[in-house]
Amino acid sequence: MALSQFSIRSPNRSSPVHWVLASISIIPLDYFTGPYLDSMVLLYPIPAAMAAWSGSRRWSIALAAALPPVRVLIFHYWGWQAPALEAALDTTVIVLFSIVLALMILHLRRQAQTLRVLEGMLPICAFCKRIRNGDSWEPLEGFISNHSEAEFSHTFCAECGSKHYPDYLAP
Repeated sequence: MALSQFSIRSPNRSSPVHWVLASISIIPLDYFTGPYLDSMVLLYPIPAAMAAWSGSRRWSIALAAALPPVRVLIFHYWGWQAPALEAALDTTVIVLFSIVLALMILHLRRQAQTLRVLEGMLPICAFCKRIRNGDSWEPLEGFISNHSEAEFSHTFCAECGSKHYPDYLAP
């Protein structure tokens, strides 16, 4: 199996199993690091971000909303008596941050899917306007349609209309 090149336009899909496994691995990691290592809170948005990157809006928001409250349970198991207001505010900030991050990633992904750009030099025949694609030549319209989101509608300009259809088009 060949490794595909990373591209923001076609991100690799991961499944809900991956997101749940990431969530399950974050919880014990946070538990074992203890209540005084606050940087573990930065890991909580990762499963929601993974779900958003894969294009799953529901999963990303569900993970963003459900995973941070687990931290309150971890506080309880540590026996750390955090004031209720402080715990609620801490959890709310993490949930809001995770949701905003997931929505930003979803928006970025949607934009990347909408914008497919042809880049680089295209070897085009000066006579028939076909494009060389590897060892074969394909029509310009087919190549652009296959490599972008563009669609073609054929018509003709005024000069070509008068040249090819002089009886139907008055000058």
